[in-house]
Amino acid sequence: MTSSFKQMEEIFNRTQTALNEFKDIITPVIEKAEDDHERLYWHHIYEEEDHRSDRLDQLLPQLNQINRNEGSVSTDDREFVYLLQDISLEKFGLHNFLEHLDLSLYTFKDTEFEQPIQKLRDMTAEDYQQSKQLLERLNEEFKMADYQASVPTDEKEDIDKSLKVEAYSLPAGEVEKKEEPNKYTTRKKLTVGSLKHS
Repeated sequence: MTSSFKQMEEIFNRTQTALNEFKDIITPVIEKAEDDHERLYWHHIYEEEDHRSDRLDQLLPQLNQINRNEGSVSTDDREFVYLLQDISLEKFGLHNFLEHLDLSLYTFKDTEFEQPIQKLRDMTAEDYQQSKQLLERLNEEFKMADYQASVPTDEKEDIDKSLKVEAYSLPAGEVEKKEEPNKYTTRKKLTVGSLKHS
């Protein structure tokens, strides 16, 4: 158990640093937006990541305390159940952050920000897969199978495949296969609710 919480703390520390780097990249885009649509688009992404940073500010000290106490927690404690729920929410947040990074790669293609964002994206994709495995382990260990956490659309079994993005639908532990060095050059069209090849 201790190692799972330690790994979660490491993931969430990395993602908080990454989302702050990402916010710094998109801030000038918001400030210099050419129209209301562009400003709203990037503001929405910024705001979601800003709220997530606030949640991580609250979650990380709790994880740190559990890790300092070497995992001695009471599973009957209501606060512990809330902690597991918060971890589940932040796994969902990793999924959204991954989507935000993928979306931003369209805007920042062939700019000085493409490579930094790609690095953040690759790290986040790995952390997302690892967090799914860790959360499954914690749910099994603490008999949380009946707990209905928020599940990204891409992971829901009862959702039509056309509404899912394959890269985000991988089972825990599977790594996304890259088709070519820069897969973003093959995409021709972006439609609402879908990031698939046209």
